Amino acid sequence: MDITVRFGTREDIDALVEVECSGIKTWYHYSSEGRGAPTTYEALSSMERIVHGGPWIDLTVLRSYWEHIDRLNIIPLIAEIDEKIVGHLDVLFSDELPLGKFLFLDILAVHKEYRRRGVASELIKQAENLAKLRKVDVMLVTPQAYEGPSGLTYRNYGFKKYCDTYILEIPINHLETPSTTQLENIQPTEKAPIKTHTMISGWNNISKKMWDYSINPNNQLLTTFSIHHITNVILINEKQYFFYLQNKLFTQSNGSIFLWAPLLLNKNELKDIMQTVKTFATQLGIQTLKTRTLDRYVSALEYIGFTRKSKGEPYLIKNLG
Repeated sequence: MDITVRFGTREDIDALVEVECSGIKTWYHYSSEGRGAPTTYEALSSMERIVHGGPWIDLTVLRSYWEHIDRLNIIPLIAEIDEKIVGHLDVLFSDELPLGKFLFLDILAVHKEYRRRGVASELIKQAENLAKLRKVDVMLVTPQAYEGPSGLTYRNYGFKKYCDTYILEIPINHLETPSTTQLENIQPTEKAPIKTHTMISGWNNISKKMWDYSINPNNQLLTTFSIHHITNVILINEKQYFFYLQNKLFTQSNGSIFLWAPLLLNKNELKDIMQTVKTFATQLGIQTLKTRTLDRYVSALEYIGFTRKSKGEPYLIKNLG
């Protein structure tokens, strides 16, 4: 059985949806009350489908998401057996704080009927070859579950733990806006400040991808999972802080925050920044903000009022140099 790997194109979209859907045993309706009754794929809305596992599960959304792929130069690696698409791995190169240059292994999926045949390993191998070809010495990934099959696959391939992640939250109170801060609008064409600023909150993905998710007004995923959102720049002591807020589609009193800060963190500045962010959060009806962050930023976020709620899946790294 030969596994071949090639670059993906829009012509592969139908087959990629089939790969993603193959692993879902039961489809459910979703509403503001959470998961509802079992149903069929055909009976679900696009939003209900992608709640099961992201944009790759719905044809319409994946076609829109492909613009995101093209804009960020994401490389879909496609695995085939006997000319049938049986798996895929999205990878993208980035150069951002705090790591520097790396290849990020983003979305990995193997068709249910072709698992445990070496498909995932071959995709990871070809991603490594691509990194070496472009003279990038680091690969980064966050597995679906460190102790599950995805984490074991990456660890067997030589990945080690790079850092832990944590889920934090902060209540929206004390709503006075500090006089030390000023506001500027952010433009949709604003380039990601990934080499001058570090993303201290919002590590659902790497900084490059989360920036595009936050500022792109045509991002269908953004409007699918949130009902309102705000992106802005806060100035303090002539320094720029970028933030993005969204509230959840079903639980509008809960929101998420993504925050980019200058590399040398100033905790007192962060306090004033957070006070300003809270005033925007109230405009969206948010009562609690949640975020995922790296272990290195936990103490700074706790200093400004966040509390640690749970531990997330870690980021793994493989050094190729």
